[in-house]
Amino acid sequence: MAKGIFNPDNDIWRFTAKLVDLFLLSVFWLVCSIPLFTIGPATSALYNTVVRCIRGNRRDSWTLFFRTFRDNFKVGALTSLVVLAAGALLFLIYSMLYQTAPYSQAGYVLFMAYYVFLLLPLGVLCWLFPTLSRFEFGVGGLLSNCAKLAIAHLPSTVALALLLYGTVFVCINFFLAVFFLPAVLALAHSLLLERVYAPYIREQLGEEEPEEDDG
Repeated sequence: MAKGIFNPDNDIWRFTAKLVDLFLLSVFWLVCSIPLFTIGPATSALYNTVVRCIRGNRRDSWTLFFRTFRDNFKVGALTSLVVLAAGALLFLIYSMLYQTAPYSQAGYVLFMAYYVFLLLPLGVLCWLFPTLSRFEFGVGGLLSNCAKLAIAHLPSTVALALLLYGTVFVCINFFLAVFFLPAVLALAHSLLLERVYAPYIREQLGEEEPEEDDG
């Protein structure tokens, strides 16, 4: 019985190992994202590792994270710069509308409409780096294809955006959550994204080649 309890293949140990991975992968993501322009490859690495090791059965989570980070660094970093520039512009417009909202009903309605509109670019952001981790794209192809996916799967896009917004809100108000929630968010996002990716992955691998890593 003791042998069964301490067996590394025991379900309890495997579950515990995955909880530890959720924590460590979140820390890896946080450290690798500090320069900001590296947040893209870091997010790509986090998503790919969560899908293959947390949802799947691979046990090389640390190695896989840093290999994915390296492989997607160029496209991910360049895309991050585009995202940061677009985010700065969207935030500038938000600030201007926020300042004018209290002074007229029209200004308030415009501000609220813009607030809701922000779910779309936030949702597109949620597609970008997971898609990069699963398929090969240049910067332009990644941006255009993810925009198409976001619009084609609008309900999922809104759900992805709301999950991201909720996670950021929790992390801002409870800072210690940042050491755990990034990987949990990637896991939650994967439940929506992998269903969309599945036919494209099958096409990429060939119908007769099932994907071994994803649980």
